[in-house]
Amino acid sequence: MSEYTGSNILEKIGSFIPGYKGYSEKEGRRDTDKILRFEIARMLDSTKDSVDKLISSCVEGKNMHDVVELDKIKRNIDTTANKIRYASYGASGFFDVVQIENIDLDALYRHDLKIKQAVDDFSEILQKCVSEKSILENALENINQQIAGREKVIVEVR
Repeated sequence: MSEYTGSNILEKIGSFIPGYKGYSEKEGRRDTDKILRFEIARMLDSTKDSVDKLISSCVEGKNMHDVVELDKIKRNIDTTANKIRYASYGASGFFDVVQIENIDLDALYRHDLKIKQAVDDFSEILQKCVSEKSILENALENINQQIAGREKVIVEVR
């Protein structure tokens, strides 16, 4: 009998199965990647409230041109958040031919933090009530460039 002393029955069963520990660690990393991406997407979704406030301000000022532009930006926020939310996983499955190593996953997580920083920057611009279309579009484009860079990191490690 194994000398496993843990209390979790799944861990105990896993201690008998060769390769299970590595599998469960990779699955944990896959879950972490998903949670991180969903949190970043949620943060980006929350910026739409600030855009709505800017839109309301423009409506009150009868500035309909800016309303149309801000509405486009709001739709772009949705698109960008979904790109983050449904991006490729940062881990390979247990039976995948090409296995992603932990060092490569760390590089991907560092890149995800760059995406989070770009979202934070965009949110900060909105908090300052900046409604200038070009500034908002540039900040949103920075997020999209970071997302594209994430795909590049994934391709490089596979």
